[in-house]
Amino acid sequence: MKTAVAVIALLAFVLPLNAQPADSPWPMFRRDIRHSGRSDYPGPSGPHLSWSYLTNGQVSSSPAIGSDGRVYVSPYESKCLYVFTSAGSFVWSYATGNTIDYPSPALGSNGVVYFAANDNRVYACTSAGKLSWSYLTGGRIFSSPAIGTDGGVYIGSHDGHLYAFKSSGEYSWDYPTGGEVQSSPALGSDGTVYFGSKDYRVYAITSAGALSWTFPTTNWITCSSPAIGSDGRVYIGSFDQQVYALTSTGSLIWSFTTGNFVQSSPALGSDGTVYIGSYDNRLYAITPGGALGWSYATAGVVHSSPAVGSDGHVYVGSRDNRVYSFDAEGALAWSFITGRAIWSSSPALGSDGDLYIGSSDNRLYCLKQGSVPTPTPSPTSTPAATLTPTPTPTPPIDLTADKAEYGTTGSISVTADVWPLTVPCYPFVRVLMADGSTLYYQRGVGFTASPVPYLGFAAGTIMTTEPIMGYPALSANFSGIPTGAYALEGGAVDMTRTISASNLFYFGTVDREVLRVK
Repeated sequence: MKTAVAVIALLAFVLPLNAQPADSPWPMFRRDIRHSGRSDYPGPSGPHLSWSYLTNGQVSSSPAIGSDGRVYVSPYESKCLYVFTSAGSFVWSYATGNTIDYPSPALGSNGVVYFAANDNRVYACTSAGKLSWSYLTGGRIFSSPAIGTDGGVYIGSHDGHLYAFKSSGEYSWDYPTGGEVQSSPALGSDGTVYFGSKDYRVYAITSAGALSWTFPTTNWITCSSPAIGSDGRVYIGSFDQQVYALTSTGSLIWSFTTGNFVQSSPALGSDGTVYIGSYDNRLYAITPGGALGWSYATAGVVHSSPAVGSDGHVYVGSRDNRVYSFDAEGALAWSFITGRAIWSSSPALGSDGDLYIGSSDNRLYCLKQGSVPTPTPSPTSTPAATLTPTPTPTPPIDLTADKAEYGTTGSISVTADVWPLTVPCYPFVRVLMADGSTLYYQRGVGFTASPVPYLGFAAGTIMTTEPIMGYPALSANFSGIPTGAYALEGGAVDMTRTISASNLFYFGTVDREVLRVK
């Protein structure tokens, strides 16, 4: 479910100058300095939940994995960097001065972890969680740090600059662009730094901080980070709905049109295939020549950046709450449901085949090898010009409340996105009270203890072949509600089999969210 909380119802150390990226399975965003997104290890061929850890914020950043198996991630509202063992035990956390939206941590060979936050700072902490240094930029930071082979640390800022530091925290140089730099830099074999900017340009900057070249796009480049091929080609996505392939000197090789803007970062297969997500809900596989190989339509935006295992399998998250796995030909291998949407968190693969990813349900997930389920719908391989999003019917209902917290007296409004339903059903909305009782919402009546699960929408059943977005599911006034935590719950219920509140037959996943009254 989307972020919503409803009603009725939180420089003491000196570093060596020659630090390099950690010799680990996934030391930084997109794994390596070229941001290939390709692992030396296979991921799980069938998902089994090994563990999950409930943080106090949405996990929008992507995990990094240390050489000792430790996992590093920075949940949004928590304002902290978290560190866990490979078994899911908490090790330590470090609090920043503001939220951490998208930046993912990077691990150096010196044991230092580099990360950033919306307090405008870049941080470096020791492996024991002690601050080594921090640097104040002129704006918020959405970009993830990259570590060069010489130990240099590179990161972008909303102040429009790309910054370069030595591993000791000493400022090296910065390069100004004409827009916010949310894109995370990738590094070529010669030390050239590649990144995008909201000034509609791709940049290539020398290791000394001089401009090598720029390439103009027709809209912003936000969170999409470049991937650098072994031949020096540069791949990146843009808000102009394009995926670009450029030569190492900045000339256009090809561009590929998706159905909506692109904030996902590309991953590169060993055969040169480019994998990338789009806001048209699809994951794309683009051939080295720029043609559509295959695509798969999920039921949500694909902001997450794909990861490619050593066996060619591709892993990605979607805002339909799922982690997906595909083989190299595009056949769905499996999907795993988390508690809420997967926003920008991208999979990271460990040396033992474990897959780590965050979700907006505030959890970091570790998926191990499990039994291989029977896959559901195969991807389409239609030409890009004819592609249209085709959401799958799971989950069929996604509720969104109008604000995060409520007082004891006020009003609540909840809308619903209804995905295609294959059979007639009753959508419903109910609230699980703090004392364990349940209230149901009925249009025109309000909340009632009557055990009728199919309330909240217009009278009659619903069966739709097209998505219904923003349907008014619930609107009610309230007064004198006790403070505390509650839960809003909604979904689609089988009208032919459901006869009471204790006998619910759901279609798809139940959409559930903690509610808070203060």
